[in-house]
Amino acid sequence: MQSSIVSKLVKVLTIISETRKPLTFSEIVAQSGMNKSTIHRILAICTEEKLVQFDKQRKVYLVGPKVFDLVRNAYSGYDIQAVALDEMLRLHAQVEGSVTIGIPSGMEVVYLRILESRYELGTIQRPGMREQVHCSASGKALMAFLPDKIIDAKFEGYSFKSYTDRTITDLPAFKTALDEVRRAGFAWNDREEYDHLVGISAPVFNYLHEPIAVLNVWTVHARHSLPEILNWSAMLKEAADNVTTLIGGTPPEVEALKAR
Repeated sequence: MQSSIVSKLVKVLTIISETRKPLTFSEIVAQSGMNKSTIHRILAICTEEKLVQFDKQRKVYLVGPKVFDLVRNAYSGYDIQAVALDEMLRLHAQVEGSVTIGIPSGMEVVYLRILESRYELGTIQRPGMREQVHCSASGKALMAFLPDKIIDAKFEGYSFKSYTDRTITDLPAFKTALDEVRRAGFAWNDREEYDHLVGISAPVFNYLHEPIAVLNVWTVHARHSLPEILNWSAMLKEAADNVTTLIGGTPPEVEALKAR
């Protein structure tokens, strides 16, 4: 029932968790539209269960440690490639390339699962394969949605190894490419590591708005040029967005990523 204590409790938790600053009792009452006695009872329950904590000095309410424990336990219990498999299979049926899922590992991307193309591509990838972030669509998709200050820190002293004449070989050019990725919502690789491979990648986000994985579609340039596979980007982004939703994640606001 809409008027149940559970729905009211959830409403109060939502108000407290979504606010940009801790709220006083009166502010919670005002935002909830409920009476003081109801809010007092709900806050008492939430405080006892450690869903909410009360700062006595400032007289404000904050999200409690139990909420973070629940989220951490949920995230530690899932296997991202298992969660993403249905979306990968659906995407695989829609495109003519191979579909992979990768996760960050330092300054590399490691691939967990690969669904080979239905068509002969003349090249083979295996789970566990790695790519450097600067020369792969996956790496760009993972890096683009980090705050600028973190990107600068990660690339301090980084060696931009050149693999082909299309490889990005310096940080300013790489950050320009990341700006394009942020605007598009996905990344692309036009023969930057291998002369014959092209691909696109879209990020998967966690509840902290962090990119924690990427879904990718890749193929050989002899079969599909980059402009051709860009036509698959909407399907790719939809699949990545669906996985993000499945794990309770949300993408960051692009403006918030820029260095101040």
